[in-house]
Amino acid sequence: MKGFKFKYWIIPIVIFIGLVVVFRSGAFSSEKTQLQTNTTGMNVKIAAAQYINTIPKLMLNGSIEGKTAATISAKLAGRIEEVMVQEGQQVKAGDPLARLESTELANSVRTAQDAVSKAQVNYDIAVKDYNRYQTLFDQGAASAQTLDSAEGKKRIAQADLSSAASNQSSAEQQYAYGVITAPVDGVVANVTVTVGQVVSPGAALMIVQDISQVYAVVNVEQKDLGLIKQGQSAEVTVDTYADKVFAGTVEMINPEAGSSNRMFRTKVKVDNTDGALKSGMFSKIQLATGDAVQILTIPQAAIIQKQGIYYVFTIENDKVTRHQVEIGNVMGDSIEIKSGLQPGDKLAVSNVSQLKDGDVVQIVE
Repeated sequence: MKGFKFKYWIIPIVIFIGLVVVFRSGAFSSEKTQLQTNTTGMNVKIAAAQYINTIPKLMLNGSIEGKTAATISAKLAGRIEEVMVQEGQQVKAGDPLARLESTELANSVRTAQDAVSKAQVNYDIAVKDYNRYQTLFDQGAASAQTLDSAEGKKRIAQADLSSAASNQSSAEQQYAYGVITAPVDGVVANVTVTVGQVVSPGAALMIVQDISQVYAVVNVEQKDLGLIKQGQSAEVTVDTYADKVFAGTVEMINPEAGSSNRMFRTKVKVDNTDGALKSGMFSKIQLATGDAVQILTIPQAAIIQKQGIYYVFTIENDKVTRHQVEIGNVMGDSIEIKSGLQPGDKLAVSNVSQLKDGDVVQIVE
């Protein structure tokens, strides 16, 4: 019976001893597994932190505005008979843009012209009567009262003629208002009016913008205002022409901060004779604020961000070490490093997101 019990106890004892041996050998050790993973050596490309000479610049975001932007509206109520331009069309000051139905206006002009003709006839008769009575009065054949009456009629006829001429001028001006013209040279934009539409005086129909020169308009914070002055050179870029830099000059700085954002509206004038820049484009403006200085830079590809903190992996003896860094301005494919690195530090610039502190790597060209 005792031999039977010992026989059944020997099996769990052997299993227990086997497990102890396995665990002590490290067969299930995560550290050993990690070491095996890391010793394979991930391929990475490297670059070195280096100083470059650069001019300190103030970076601002803004938008493009035309030199002038005239909102076009009718001066009198009426129905649109013809729209004579389309968006993007170049016009000169005085060019017709749209026409109102003008039958009633033309009739008013003709009525006024007829009234002038009638008044002219009455005036001519009154002048002749006055001259005739003047002759008779000189000969003693007409009384002074008769002469005064003739003179009064002449003056009344003259006043009637003047009033009729004024009415004719007003009618002709109203008729001219039936043709809506461009007040400035520029490009037509935002055409909202259509043929047959009834318009009211002052209602916006379209815009004519002069974009031969444009402004990059930005809002400048109070802390940066001392870095800007009129006449200062600026570089303007837009996403549409990513590789092109437009030269500009600070032309106007509003002396009063905006009531809503407490920032100072500033205009940078940019020549735009080719019409490449359009009103409403988003723009980026760089203003040089000092002499050239040296700054430490690395490729942007070396940076990895986690929860708002920036890191890089330096490489020494084929092993990576993670460093926290403070970044500055972006300059093309490079980025300024304010702290955390030294010149000459070698950094991983490929497979960065897959690296961990202490990983072994293989450097490739």
